[in-house]
Amino acid sequence: MTTTRKQETQKNRTDVNGNCIRSSSTRRSSARINKVEKDEEEYPALNYNEGTELMQEEKASDDEGDEKPDAYVLDGVEFNNYQDFVIAKRKRNQKVLMSLGFGPSSSENKRLKITDGTTIPSQRGIRSNKKKSAAKKVPLRSRKSSRISGDKTKLVALDYFVNDWNRDNTATIVSQEGEIGEDADDTKDQREEFFNGRVNDGTDLSLKDAIELNDPKWIHDDSIMIAESIFKGLKPVEESFVERSSCKLEKIQKTRAMSPTSVISSIQDTVSWEAQIAGKVEELSIDNEECVAKVTPDRIYSVAAHPSESKLICCAGDKQGYVGLWDVDGGCGASSENKNNKNSNGVSLFRVHSRPICCLEWLNNENLVTASYDGSIRRLNVETGTFQEIFATYDDSDTTYAEDLGFGLDQGYRYWTQSVMVDHRYKGASNPSLFVSTSIGDVFHVDLRVGGKQSITFHESLSEKKINTVSLHPNGTTLAASGNDGTVRLFDIRKFHDSRGGLSTKKSPKSLCIQTAGRSINSSFFSPSGKKLLTTSFADRVDITEDAHLHKGGVTVKPTRSIRHNNQTGRWLTTFQATWHPKMDIFCCGSLNKPRCMEIFDAQGRLLRQVVGESLTSVMSRTCFHPSTDKLIMVGGNSSGRMVAIR
Repeated sequence: MTTTRKQETQKNRTDVNGNCIRSSSTRRSSARINKVEKDEEEYPALNYNEGTELMQEEKASDDEGDEKPDAYVLDGVEFNNYQDFVIAKRKRNQKVLMSLGFGPSSSENKRLKITDGTTIPSQRGIRSNKKKSAAKKVPLRSRKSSRISGDKTKLVALDYFVNDWNRDNTATIVSQEGEIGEDADDTKDQREEFFNGRVNDGTDLSLKDAIELNDPKWIHDDSIMIAESIFKGLKPVEESFVERSSCKLEKIQKTRAMSPTSVISSIQDTVSWEAQIAGKVEELSIDNEECVAKVTPDRIYSVAAHPSESKLICCAGDKQGYVGLWDVDGGCGASSENKNNKNSNGVSLFRVHSRPICCLEWLNNENLVTASYDGSIRRLNVETGTFQEIFATYDDSDTTYAEDLGFGLDQGYRYWTQSVMVDHRYKGASNPSLFVSTSIGDVFHVDLRVGGKQSITFHESLSEKKINTVSLHPNGTTLAASGNDGTVRLFDIRKFHDSRGGLSTKKSPKSLCIQTAGRSINSSFFSPSGKKLLTTSFADRVDITEDAHLHKGGVTVKPTRSIRHNNQTGRWLTTFQATWHPKMDIFCCGSLNKPRCMEIFDAQGRLLRQVVGESLTSVMSRTCFHPSTDKLIMVGGNSSGRMVAIR
């Protein structure tokens, strides 16, 4: 049972000489007991009252001593000041971290490095305009209810039948006067809504229009000037671009013309080529921070590299429909104009779609095709600086678009264009032909070469689930389709029809062969030579299949080589898609390994190199090669809108 201070004091007694006698149950620290005994020898209590007062003072000082100890000990060293004790402890901990290789003095361990705060991540690329961003913010209204405030003039009209609720889910306001309408504060910043939430009604977007559609915080006074300077530097492809590749490329073109069904002879089936490509791979570096920039505001879904050899232009499309063009050398301080440009570092941003961009592909040096989940496909003309809508899907609810080629294709909220690929047979034309796959398993071909005779060549349902990618073999007839059903199916497009709405009584075409992965397949692409089929799946594999296009009869084929590869990117990272070099049979892919890297493999699946560097600090989900064969250049994009150029 706990005793009070008064009870403790009453336990003290004095003897006949007046000395204070204490009970053995009194608890004190050893230091205080010695001090009190010494004081008692020098100043003995003369009577009971004086002894009682002395004990009360000693007990109060004893309580203070328990709260604030007089000494602090660390590793055998005693400190009188608590602040000195904390500083010494921090120094001790920092010394231990440095000895383990985690300190700033350890230059060997670049994987986990604690800096002193002087080094910060690269801030190159687009930057937020703080003035416009602050001006856009609207003060939030109080969450005070009308009942508490005494205001009963407003009632929110809600429809309790969800199926009959307004599609845009906007609440209406009913006043005492009987007026019904939307809240004025909510309609100030509302833009006119277009089909599927697109940025406009399909009219051409000029350079200025595409920039003004950006979020205000990404718009600067010099945004248009920067975009014009990027477009101005894009010149037509030189004739030497093809000549310098290899004399065997001419044989490839001849082979392609003489026998379209045969496999193209590869230009790298020699020992000398393997030595050359190995040397180019070893030269790649990503240690310069000028090779990293923020190109888009959100997660990157597609990347591409401009085919020019004189200027490196990297392109990225993100989740919100932004297209970013990055002049890698334009923001490196090569001129006084670049030095004054502190807002973008050679990056220009455009808003041309409203949903994730699934395709970015250069037709030539002057035309870029962009496609989005919102069902619209646009072509950027560098000379005129316009984004022209060349194709779009619509449902049959509005007859305004009845004359459009894509009228009646959209099937509702479960429908979107998942993948778009340019038909390489007519890639040189300014108006391309396109292969389009959808979220409901449909694949169709759009021929846009002739303005008055544009048509949908075929429209087939190849799967019951989403088709992620389609790839056309160099022979021009074999199409590979892969998606969420976990299979890669090869078809002969010469047997495809237009099966929309039961127009065709013929059965769906049978596949030439089937390759099963077991789980969802992210992508499947034919190599430039046509010899290999490259597949990336959630089964944690990258599969390579040889001569898959030669099979017939719907047989099941197995991969020639399977590479163990962690593809579990999760919810917040864009999925991996291993992609071929446009002219050589090597491919690259992102990686979840640490330290962060980008991987390069040859056609046999051998790992040539894991490219690491101080500026490569995140997972590059989408990767591609520059089409040049003289110098190897690799581009990657991550899920925060940043790109890297490795060369």
